[in-house]
Amino acid sequence: MNILDAAYHTVHDFLGGASALASRLGIKSPAVLNSKVNPNTHTHHITLLEAVKLMEITGDYRILQEMCARLGKVAIDLPDIPESQRDTSLMDTFLCIGIKKGDISALFKEMMADGRITQGEALDMARVIHEMHKALSELNQQVQSCVHP
Repeated sequence: MNILDAAYHTVHDFLGGASALASRLGIKSPAVLNSKVNPNTHTHHITLLEAVKLMEITGDYRILQEMCARLGKVAIDLPDIPESQRDTSLMDTFLCIGIKKGDISALFKEMMADGRITQGEALDMARVIHEMHKALSELNQQVQSCVHP
């Protein structure tokens, strides 16, 4: 199976199929959802947010599992620890910083590939550094708001 097949089967194996899922996903009609998950259709595509919502609604994680398989990764269920009360927005912000660091590293590698830095490359780097600053500032604000007196 591949990612596109996983999306198709997630929709079609769900009780009621696209008819039961389309409106819950905020998609106009079952026909549009069918097109979005049809591996042979090149005009409609399921978005990442729709894929996540689809997995949340159906409890079917084949899309995630196929993504992991393709990338050589695994996904495991996190333990449910009620006393931890994970703050997912804080965790999302923290993980976003790691992603932005990766963006900076990738851009730096690309920028240095020819041994010189153009004005455009410098502007691109300034842009991703600015995004990192914003993410760090947001993380700082969220951490400060979580401090217990």
